[in-house]
Amino acid sequence: MNRVPEQVRLRLPGGFHLPPFGIHQLLAAVIVCVALWTLGLGWLGLQAADQWVGSWQDEFTVHVYLDVNKASQRHALEQELQDIDGVASVSLIEPGSAARQMQTWIRDIGLDEQALAAHLPWTFELRLHPQEEHAFLYEDIRDAAHRHQAEVNESEMALASAQRWLDQIRLAAGFATLVLGLAMMLIISNALRMTLLARADEIHLMRLLGAREWFVRMPFILEGLVVGAGAGGVAWVLLWPMIALASDWLDNLGLGLHPWGMLFPLLIGGMVVGGLGAALATMNIMSGEQRLNTSA
Repeated sequence: MNRVPEQVRLRLPGGFHLPPFGIHQLLAAVIVCVALWTLGLGWLGLQAADQWVGSWQDEFTVHVYLDVNKASQRHALEQELQDIDGVASVSLIEPGSAARQMQTWIRDIGLDEQALAAHLPWTFELRLHPQEEHAFLYEDIRDAAHRHQAEVNESEMALASAQRWLDQIRLAAGFATLVLGLAMMLIISNALRMTLLARADEIHLMRLLGAREWFVRMPFILEGLVVGAGAGGVAWVLLWPMIALASDWLDNLGLGLHPWGMLFPLLIGGMVVGGLGAALATMNIMSGEQRLNTSA
């Protein structure tokens, strides 16, 4: 009479009982947790950048400076700037008015109003429509200024186009999320495949006794879901210390970040990569009939 090999445990891995966790599952959970924590920080950073940009872009202005010796061109330049699509309004600030404002801001400037005005340009303050898309808005402003030998405040132009850079960063972050998601799925899949290989005799015996494929696969699918969800939950908890450390800096910028918004994305994302990884790991479980045919 054939005896059951000693390495085969008679408790079969079917039903809804999870297999025991081992070092492979623990390492996979740690790696997935670090990856999800990194993604969570990245998306929180993008959220903070969106808040910061949105706080000043609602009424953003760009300044164009015309040399005081070219005062005859100011009306033509003002009209040309006003006609640009995306410019809401253009305000002309005379050198004398700018000099009075500077003397208000800087007490001991060392020059009287007339002497200071002689060194200041004519200033055009352009109020823009940031909520509308104008592909060549900033290029049109530069071209109009250069045609009249005027200068544009390039620092303001760089800030005005920040939303465009944020959109590109958001696309890159989405691509990085997809790549890391695939990597996490493969890590969980490899960890569960080790468990499958270690318990191949049990699974084979179970298939010979007539267990259906979903009955064998279910505990490993559940294990993948638990590993992914657990990693996502721990990653979310680890976001709080980082927000606490940056709280003073965020308060100075007037930003409010709440990690609660990342709870469900991290949990669901972890469960998705865990479930898909488990499904990939158990894809090669063959039916009893297939195994018998292969043996024959």
